[in-house]
Amino acid sequence: MKNARLLLLAFLGAITLNSCGEAKKENQEEADDASMPMQNEMHMEGEEHDMTAMSGNLDDGAQGEVEFKDQKMAAVYNHYMHIKTALVNTDAEEAKNGANMLSEALQNAGGNEQALNAVQKIAQAEDINGQRTAFQDLSAAMEQMLTGAISSGEVYKQFCPMAFEGKGAYWLSASKEVRNPYYGDKMLKCGSVKDTLK
Repeated sequence: MKNARLLLLAFLGAITLNSCGEAKKENQEEADDASMPMQNEMHMEGEEHDMTAMSGNLDDGAQGEVEFKDQKMAAVYNHYMHIKTALVNTDAEEAKNGANMLSEALQNAGGNEQALNAVQKIAQAEDINGQRTAFQDLSAAMEQMLTGAISSGEVYKQFCPMAFEGKGAYWLSASKEVRNPYYGDKMLKCGSVKDTLK
């Protein structure tokens, strides 16, 4: 009799464990099914993704249309924006590429000594911090060059009070949205519009 009870208890225990295992398995399958639509939504068949867009350009603010009285000045401005975007994305190599292009564009536009010196420092800098320091001087020179050179549209002079240990620094942007080239993703939106060049 004692053995029969032990056998019965063992049998009931086995059934209980088996049913718990089945319930756990069913719950896991339900959880897997619930996650399937999300995966399918993100990876639709036949849908192509632009990998550069997915890599995350942080300088994606709405860009206003800016036109210049002189095409050479338009090229200078575009290369300046190239450097700014590279600094926002903390991409030292791309900032260097932009600086080399801007150097050539500045020479074609008649040169500006302050801008050329700053561009050379950006191209030769060992790290992103050196490039950002030189970018402050480049921005001051660009403001002088762009004053009176715009035929339509607006360029926004922006300021970050935190840059350079609280001294603050300016830069130019085609967008009112702040994308900070001095901090990148660390303080992307730190700053404000201080003036508008027209």
